[in-house]
Amino acid sequence: MPTFLPDPYAAYGSNLWHDQMRRRCPDARVAGSALLQGWRLVVRKYALIERDDAASCPIGLWQVTAACLESLDRYEGPRTYRRVQVPLPGGGVACTYTEIRIRPGPPAAEYVQRLRAGYRDFGFDTVVLEAAVAQSGFSAVAPPPP
Repeated sequence: MPTFLPDPYAAYGSNLWHDQMRRRCPDARVAGSALLQGWRLVVRKYALIERDDAASCPIGLWQVTAACLESLDRYEGPRTYRRVQVPLPGGGVACTYTEIRIRPGPPAAEYVQRLRAGYRDFGFDTVVLEAAVAQSGFSAVAPPPP
């Protein structure tokens, strides 16, 4: 039986997708979901969250082990994302990652599909995701050849 850390991991991007998390963190278990107040989802090349007092972002919560966090640290950083703690509604904190290296978009179609799969896995309304994807400049239609 894995030993879970006391604070969950909060996913907002492709780590919402259960298949991806199973590969990255085999011991991780879904712990629920929440609406992260004061943060908004942004999609450039990849998803990120930014402080915005007027916004909120759905997050998937995962119970994780120390080995899970080590794996996530390898995938998410250290040059691209930094692990931080965010307050959860009703008290407590979760760890998540904030971008420290801006990578312009738009995202690849395959990445957008992973984001959408994660939103489906957690049963989230896709309004927040689709707005962020639209703002990224993503188009499902490939541009015509030159």
